[in-house]
Amino acid sequence: MHHHSRHHHHIRLPIRGLLHIAILSILRDREVHGAEIGRLLEDRYNIVVPRAMVYGLLRRMERHGFVFSQWSVEESGPARRIYRITEEGLDYLKDYLRRLRRVKFLIERLISEG
Repeated sequence: MHHHSRHHHHIRLPIRGLLHIAILSILRDREVHGAEIGRLLEDRYNIVVPRAMVYGLLRRMERHGFVFSQWSVEESGPARRIYRITEEGLDYLKDYLRRLRRVKFLIERLISEG
């Protein structure tokens, strides 16, 4: 007899590995300031991400050349960093989504067989 229930908490679903893709998808629509990205991740994808993790991902993607940021100084309130996706980021996103579609087929097949 197998005791699977004891081990279920070890299963790591690949949500974390898809966070940068979710962020790039958000930025594909429009430029966004950092604080807003966390809210959009929750609204659009129902994932709650610590702000520090969002900023860490943004910094890493900026180093890779996928996003570009600049300070936006508005009349009222503090200066905020605005993020936008680059051409390279768009290419990466398109390519990644193509691969995800293949994985989606596999996931749906596995679930339907379960």
